[in-house]
Amino acid sequence: MNETFGPHERIRKRNDFLFLYRKGKRYRGIYFNLIYFSNNLSFSRLAVVVSKKIGNAVKRNKIKRWMRSLFRRNKDLLKDSFDIIIIVKKEIQDVSWPKLEEEYLSAVESICNKNDSR
Repeated sequence: MNETFGPHERIRKRNDFLFLYRKGKRYRGIYFNLIYFSNNLSFSRLAVVVSKKIGNAVKRNKIKRWMRSLFRRNKDLLKDSFDIIIIVKKEIQDVSWPKLEEEYLSAVESICNKNDSR
């Protein structure tokens, strides 16, 4: 299993963000919201959005690292390839790692099941 998060797996272009915001499906969780859409690539891509309302730069960067780590460690659970934007909520400030991991895994399971039902 490849647990890297290379540059090709990141969503960076404005047009990609706008497309996902317009056409993407949504998953609403306790600590974050996911916007996702199936892509035609052989791999999934990720972007993490953390508002300045969450905290200072140190806290925001820690949250981004956590979310990227969850993505790269669990890439094999995504049956299809997706473009995913994770939008973090304020509630994430008080969460422990196991709870966040549990929420992320249930989100991935949910989006894979919804995609299979089409």
